[in-house]
Amino acid sequence: MSVKEFVLKKLEENRGIPLSGEAIANSLSVSRAAVWKAVRALEAEGYHIEAVPNQGYTLCTDNDLLSTQGILPYLNPPLKSREIRVFPCLPSTNQEAKRMALESAEQGSAVLAEEQSAGRGRLGRSFFSPRGNGLYMSVILRPKADVSNAVLITTAAAVGVCRAIDTVTGRHPQIKWVNDLYLNEKKICGILTEAVTNFETGVIESVVVGIGINANTTDFPEEIRATATSLALELGHPVCRAAVINGVMCAFEEYYGRY
Repeated sequence: MSVKEFVLKKLEENRGIPLSGEAIANSLSVSRAAVWKAVRALEAEGYHIEAVPNQGYTLCTDNDLLSTQGILPYLNPPLKSREIRVFPCLPSTNQEAKRMALESAEQGSAVLAEEQSAGRGRLGRSFFSPRGNGLYMSVILRPKADVSNAVLITTAAAVGVCRAIDTVTGRHPQIKWVNDLYLNEKKICGILTEAVTNFETGVIESVVVGIGINANTTDFPEEIRATATSLALELGHPVCRAAVINGVMCAFEEYYGRY
């Protein structure tokens, strides 16, 4: 773990609480200057960090940039050991997850991105994926199941996302055609499940479940403005995306286990 990653981890674990630069430096056996450089690098990436005189650095509570270090404190203990990779931008989280699956990534590994430059939905449709507002994640599964049962994985994901949104926001989405979730008759989430199969046996070797949630998006392109909504628009305020991620992963794991 680099100095910058360690500093971010400590700030995320103590969000809103000042941490002494000297204490961070001593725990890493580096200079205070190295900690200062790490803080400046994080600020350049968009993190809101305040330097409190005679107290240290604090990560502002309104900060919502996604990072592995920022997600882990929100995860339930059984999920903390999962491999979670967060990228500033990807063409598609499903694409990166499939690459990881081919490199033997374990079941439950997750890929997230702040932005997708080529987000995809069913039937080759595009998925609006603006930077810093949505929740774009893909989970790797290794079900060793028959291809004909793959739709149950999508169903488990849809029910899991519904429960997560309900738990975090108190709102109750509805599932349409398994792949889409709606709130107040407007789309709030899309799910894209893709499988890698053994053509000789028909057995699924790995499955990637892509989940795109309109979390804090408030401005949609004109062509989908009348049919799309977000959690922030429905609630009247932004949501903590890391909390939604934990809810999705916990609920999906439960329903996938039943499958």
